[in-house]
This record gives sequence, C-alpha cells and structure tokens, in this order.
Amino acid sequence: MKKIFAVFIICLCFLTVFALESISKENNTIIKNKLFSISIPNQLNGSYEIKKEKDKISIFHTASKKAGFGGFAFGIKAYKNPSDHATLPGSRKIGELVDKKGVIYDIVLKHPTDVQYDYTKSPEAPEAFKSLYNLGEEVNIQGVKGAKYFKNQGMKGEDLYKSVLEKHIKAINEKWDSSKLEKENMSYMYNVIAQKDKIGYAYYDVNVDGIDELLIGEIAQGDWKGVIYDIYTMVNRQPKHVISGGARNRYYVCDDSFLCNEYSSGAMESGVRVYNLVENSTELFPQINFKYDGYENPNNPWFLTYTNEEWQNVSESAYNERKKVFEKYERFDFIPLSNAIIPSNNKKKVP
Repeated sequence: MKKIFAVFIICLCFLTVFALESISKENNTIIKNKLFSISIPNQLNGSYEIKKEKDKISIFHTASKKAGFGGFAFGIKAYKNPSDHATLPGSRKIGELVDKKGVIYDIVLKHPTDVQYDYTKSPEAPEAFKSLYNLGEEVNIQGVKGAKYFKNQGMKGEDLYKSVLEKHIKAINEKWDSSKLEKENMSYMYNVIAQKDKIGYAYYDVNVDGIDELLIGEIAQGDWKGVIYDIYTMVNRQPKHVISGGARNRYYVCDDSFLCNEYSSGAMESGVRVYNLVENSTELFPQINFKYDGYENPNNPWFLTYTNEEWQNVSESAYNERKKVFEKYERFDFIPLSNAIIPSNNKKKVP
C-alpha cells in the first residue's frame, strides 16, 4: 500500500510540474525566425504587431502605428559582423548566439530614438506601448534549429581581457623599463609606480554599446583618483589597445560616457581634450577641447575648439562655464592587479 501511495505521489508531482510547464508556455506567445525566438506575455495580445525577418524580429504598438506615429517599441537582431551594428543609434549588444555550425552572432537590442506614439494626445506614452518598450530589456530569447543563445556573452570585462591583465602583471613582475613598456603599447607609468598593489583595473562601458572597456590606472586619492593610464576595448570580438597616458597626459572617464585627457606643457600651457570612443573601434572622436595658453595670449589665455583646428579665444567665465560640464569624473575604486581574478577559459589575444 505504501509503494502504491509513493508511486501516486511521484505521478502527482510529475503531473504538477508538467501542468506548470504547460501553463508557462500557454502564458506566452513564441515568435520565431530562422535564428532565434522571443517570448511575449499573452496579456499583451492584441496590443502589438510583428515584423519578422530571417535575422530580426521587430515589435510595434498597434494603436500608435495605426495613428501614423510609427509605433516601433523594440527590435532584436542578430549580426554576424560587430561592425555592422557598431554605430547604429539606439542599439546595444545584449548577448551572443552560436548556431549549430559554430558561427557567432551578436544579439542586439534596438529601441526607438524618436517618439513613436501619439504625443499630441498626451506627452506620456500609452501603458501598452510602455509595456512593450520595457519588454525589450528583459525579453526571453532562445536559439532555434540547434542555435544557442548566451545572455551577456561577449560583454562583461571579466570574460574579455584575460590576456591583457596577464600581460600587465608580467610587465610589473619582470620590471619592464619605460622603453619596453612603450614598445608594447603600455604606459611608462608602470615602471614609475612599479607595484602591483598600486596599479589597478576597472571594467566600464565607456561608449555605451553594451560591451565593457578595460581601464588600467593608479590606485590613488584626491585629484589622481580614477586616473587611467591604459584603455582597452573590443574590436570585432578581440581586445585592442586604445591609448596610453602618463603623468602629464592623464585620462579620466567623465560625465559617464566621455573620455577626458588632461595634459600640461608647463605653467603657461595646459588643457583638457574631450573624446567619445567610437564603437567597435580604437578611434577617439573629438568633441571639444579646452586650452589655457599663456604663450598665445598672456592677457586672455582661455581657448576652446569644437573642430580641433580653429581655436576660439573666450573669456575666463565662458571657458569655465563650458568646461564644468565635463568635470564630473568617475573616481574608480580600481581592483589591484595583485588581486586580479583571471578566468582560465579566456584565450583571446592582445595585438
């Protein structure tokens, strides 16, 4: 009797799990293309339209689309080449998909960059539009036809820069001199500091493309806290060196997504160059430069330029007013290289 009862309980548990799985599936609509599928809660049924392509699924808010305002809420697309999506506005990598042949695709989330609902009725988006828009951030994605999707794959610094950290640790352990460091595209400052517990690293998505950069700098306080001596980024899924700094040529992350280069040529000349780091590239794109140049104009030494060619001589107040926009530096608590945790499965090489 006890055996029969035990079998009954096991069967009941099995049926309960099966029922829960069935309910879970019934509560979502599965939309597939040739590479992946996404799940949309059935509570949103009737509020959206679907556009499917072999490598892309786009979701539109029906009422906004019918009203002539586009209605685009979000899209998920697979890209074989990272350069194809690197500079697309409103796009951000959210993971990678590997098909059954081993081909890697970046899975990219795209949101609208302009208003896609009827703002003439209300400045607030309709609730159904908001729900669809927000779904893009947490949508369930699965590979199809033998493909596998890996959320956050190829995005997190700890998975990407093993070889870079190993190289820096080796340089300090072997006490490379300044000439060797510079030959290896590394800052000479590591020879000056020469201690692993005084040099640290941080991961930060500087260009807001969903993929971390690696920042290596000095563990310091005050104005030197957060100073960066080497910057690395990912180009076509490989780590690449962007630029090195030094004592009179320091880099900081400023205002969340800019790189500020503080430089000095002496008491009479100094400045700050502000850049964006171009996605999937080592290129630094100039935004604005500030220069204090007492050699050029001792009486009014404040200059700025947007073109990097023609300098405008401005008043001190105008100079300071514009410059303060870029003075919010990220003061990283760098992890000492001596405490570096390096995953053993990372085999990507640094040029």
